[in-house]
Parts: sequence; structure tokens; C-alpha cells
Amino acid sequence: MDEKQMTKGREAYQMMDEACNQLVKSGNWQRVGSSDIKLFLDMYVQALLLKMAQTTGEISEAMLTYIASVPARDILNIGKASAQQALNIGFKNRSFAEGTPLLLRCCVAMDDKDGTATAQQFVDGVSRLLYAAADVDGDMSGNELNFITAYAGGLRTFLMTRAAGRHYNGAQEAARRVDIPGENQPKVGNEKTNPTNEKQTETKPEEKKETLDELMEQLDSLIGLDTVKHEVRSLINLIKVRAMRKEHDLKVMNMSFHMVFTGNPGTGKTTVARLVAKIYKQLGFLSKGQLIETDRSGLVAGYVGQTAGKVTDVVNSALGGILFIDEAYALARKGMDNDFGHEAIDTLVKLMEDHRDDLVVIVAGYSDEMHDFLTSNPGLISRFNKYIDFPDYTDDELMAILEMNAKRQGYRVTDEGKDVVRHMLTAMTLSERMDFGNARGMRNTLEKLVQAQANRLAVCEGEITREMLEEITGADAKTALVGEEEQKQADSENVAQLAEKGEQE
Repeated sequence: MDEKQMTKGREAYQMMDEACNQLVKSGNWQRVGSSDIKLFLDMYVQALLLKMAQTTGEISEAMLTYIASVPARDILNIGKASAQQALNIGFKNRSFAEGTPLLLRCCVAMDDKDGTATAQQFVDGVSRLLYAAADVDGDMSGNELNFITAYAGGLRTFLMTRAAGRHYNGAQEAARRVDIPGENQPKVGNEKTNPTNEKQTETKPEEKKETLDELMEQLDSLIGLDTVKHEVRSLINLIKVRAMRKEHDLKVMNMSFHMVFTGNPGTGKTTVARLVAKIYKQLGFLSKGQLIETDRSGLVAGYVGQTAGKVTDVVNSALGGILFIDEAYALARKGMDNDFGHEAIDTLVKLMEDHRDDLVVIVAGYSDEMHDFLTSNPGLISRFNKYIDFPDYTDDELMAILEMNAKRQGYRVTDEGKDVVRHMLTAMTLSERMDFGNARGMRNTLEKLVQAQANRLAVCEGEITREMLEEITGADAKTALVGEEEQKQADSENVAQLAEKGEQE
């Protein structure tokens, strides 16, 4: 066991403990209605560390000692448990470590009210706590690093969204300065802004009918994402004016059009990237307009010398269009210099330069992790200078997404059914909301509603009409969703009972 990491873990815990002291001192914790904040802290710390052990499948004796001794109290009695018993305890208390912790949400509320920076201190403590735990046995694994990156990244994204409004307002003002009137009627020669007939054989049949105006209508019809749309329009305006300058034999500034998309899962990043690819093709900026999606697994090979070839193949398939790399930060793992991800980045940088006239690369992920990725290679930061942030959807936007998806599939959710779904959304805690997945969560919700409707109709006596096949009722919604809420309530009661037991001890 590495005593140095044990010390780092206790120091990280102390950072979180100090944040808790500030919560109590400010009176913000008392509003939650719970008496012992340190009990909640110790429960959270142990549940989180056990969650990492469960997720990675790695729990050594050193890790057990760390989990038991770093918090002020061994509230879950890990010190007396075997490895398997500890994992079972972690599973029973998993809800305590899911999503955004209550303590962090209270810190954010206090910061908003008092102008403090306690939330950042708490997140820094969590990150250091996890890194020390992963290295306490002297061997931090790739699985442990991936867990820390994902979990700490989620917390930082939660903090980042608090300042998103200021970023958006600034972006809108900058974009407003380059607005061009009549953007749907560019004064650019047709031979340069539109593909010629001889190239239409390379285009999918359904794409032939999509004019620039139609693609812009698709962009405008996306639910929410107002600031994202404004950023995209600004890029489109820039491309149009560059084409106009070429028409008049004026100089065109050498610029990078590669982009960084940041935001939580399900916020429309891939959808927007696909539309941008098609729009760029219609503008003559890209020759084909396809979107190639990949991630670390699609770029990194398992043996020396294979990664460069794998990256080259993927880039070649994206030429003429957009290469979309999701969770790009996974290519640059800190503290793992021999990782093949660095070879992938080096190869990508070279190919981006070689094909800069007919390739756009979009990298996507959490904000802080993307910063680490971009600074991992000197050539990256200069090639990515356009950032677009995708905010989480509001309740109204999620309900609109549900209705839109249902309509596309030939269903109609009744008002009573919508009320049940909206109640599910409003009843979610912030941590549950983060786990929900935005538009993806609504897609999953619709699938559950459809399944509940099918189960009801399958045992329905008499003739089943077309209207019955189209309608999703309130009863369907309750069958599909209320049961989940009851299970969550049971999990919460279990945590409360454990907390009460800890107070008695």
C-alpha cells in the first residue's frame, strides 16, 4: 500500500470536508432538512469509491483499507468486509454515488447566493480522492483512469453549465457582427456553390432533393439549441463571404474550420454535425458532405505501428466530409505516455494538415477533458479554434422532442400521458437528470410508452381501431414510468435507513 497516496486521499477528503463546513456555516445545508452533513459526506465518499471498484472490477486490499480509513467514519463498515462483501455493500448503496451529489448541488446553490467558489473546491477534492484511490496499490489501470475521467468530467460539466449563459451571450454578439442579409440567397456562382450534375452519382438519392434552403429549414426546426444555431449560421455566413471574395479575386484569409463540440450526451451534437456536413457540401466547401463517426476504439490499434494505418483509413473515408470523433479526450490519457492514443493524435494532426482543403474534423466531449486533449499535442490547439457548447434541454423542450418523435413514428400521446411524463421530469433530482441523457432519454421513454401500449392492446377484447393503435394513454404512461419512480423511492428509503443507522452508531 502506498502511504503517499493515502495521505493524498486524506487531503482530498479534507478539501471536501472544508466545503461541507462552509455549507453549514452559511446556513445552506440546514435548508436541506438533514442534521449531519458529515454523515452524508462519508456515505458519499465510500459509495463513490465502491462504485469505481465495481465499474473497473478492481478492488485490492490496499483499496479496501483506503475506503475504510480515508473518511472520518467507516460508515458502511468496509473495514470489516471482504472484497466481495464490500462490492455487495456498494451495489446496495449505488444510488448514493449516482449523478450529481447532493453536497455539490448545495455548494453550487451557496456559490450562486454568496459569490463563493466552494463547488469547484468540492469537485477538485473528488477528483484528487479518486486519483489517489486508483494509485493506492501502486498501479493505476486504464479502466480506473477512464472511470475518473468520465465521473470527474461529468461534475465539471455540471459546473460549466452554470456559466454557459455568459458564454452564449458573448458568442451571439460576436456572431451578430458577421450576419449577412439574405443568407438563404447567396450571391455566389452556381458552379461553385452547388455540385454539378456529373457528381450527383456520388450522392445518395435522398440527398439530391435537399437544397440549401431545405437544409437550413432542418437546422431551424431543431428543438432548442438557439445559440448553437446562431454559431452555425455565423460559420455559414463566413464561408459564403469567402466565396464572394474569391469571385472578386480578393485575398481569402487562411482559417481553420475544425470545431470542438462540448456538452452532455443527447444534446444534438451528432445531429448538428450531420447537418453541417450537408450544408458545407451545398456551399461547395466540402465535396461529398458525408459524416463519419468514430471514437478511440475506431482509431487506436492494439499493437505498435498499427494505429497510424487505422487513423489513415478512417480519415480517408471522411475526405470530402466531416470526421466526428466522440469523446476525443480518451485519446490523450494523462500519465500514460506509451499509450497508442498519442500515436493516433500525431497521425491525425498530420492528416488534418494534408487534407485541410476537403476535410473538417469535429471533436466532441466534456469541456475540461477537451482542453486536456487539445493541449496534448502542439499541433492540435492551433487547428481547433471554434468551440460550440450544447446546453441541456429544458422540460418544455424535452416534451416537444417526445411529441415530435411520437408523431414521426405514427403515435399520439394524450394530454394525460404527457402529464405523467412531465411529472417524471420535474420529479427528477439533478443527479437523475444528468443520468437521463436529454433527447436520448426521451427516445428511451417513448420506447417504454410504446411497449406499455402494446401490452395493453394485446389483451384488449374486441376490434382494435386505427385510433387505438395511434394513441398512447395516461394509463400506458403510468404503467411504463410510475413503476420506475417507485423503485427509485425504495432505493432512497434504503439509503435513508443506512444513514439513520450510521447516526445511531
